[in-house]
Amino acid sequence: MRNKLFALVVVACAATAFLSTGCVRRTAPTAKAPVATDAATSAVAFLGKTFVVAPFTIPTSDTELLSGYLPSGNHVPEVVPVHLDAALEQDLAGSKQTILPAKMAAGCARSAARGEESGRLATIRYWQNVGKCAGADFVVVPQVMDWTERDGSEVGATRPASVDLSLTLLDTRTGALLKKYHFEETQQTLSANILEAQKFVSRSGRWLSAMELAQEGLKKGLAELGL
Repeated sequence: MRNKLFALVVVACAATAFLSTGCVRRTAPTAKAPVATDAATSAVAFLGKTFVVAPFTIPTSDTELLSGYLPSGNHVPEVVPVHLDAALEQDLAGSKQTILPAKMAAGCARSAARGEESGRLATIRYWQNVGKCAGADFVVVPQVMDWTERDGSEVGATRPASVDLSLTLLDTRTGALLKKYHFEETQQTLSANILEAQKFVSRSGRWLSAMELAQEGLKKGLAELGL
């Protein structure tokens, strides 16, 4: 009799599980973690501040990167940074931030000292010194790690363009890396990646050159860095 009564209680509990907490112990909803806000990279923190954008460089070892690692078999023609600097300067012409002249950045990049530390820390200290030399609050460090030009034309390519570059925002006062934007893309056809349909349409189905691909990345990167 007791077994039958116990069974009835279990059935009753199961039937009312969604209506009552008397038979089923409910787990309290997990509180959402507060969204972290970085005061150092907020729009307010940038008000009245000055920026200097260093010339593009081609890192040859991991220690010359501010973060991350070089891709295997990477290759970048020496002339590429010159064209990227011009594209970056053009994009920055309409910036709402105070950007110091590119010539000043280039001059400081030639004269700034590396840090006494070893490895990557010395690299960070070097770029911090570039910012200090220019008298800027923040320095943007652009680097290009890999570059493959398109083989063929915009209507038919046997090898698509491929670009790997980054923009890093560094606090001149502290040397802290505030933001990093990494752009790495090898153009694909719509059939190869249906998730990129919008991008395919915006490019009118054309095969872009490596520079056109890089220009897309630079525009997105500057927006992400708040420039």
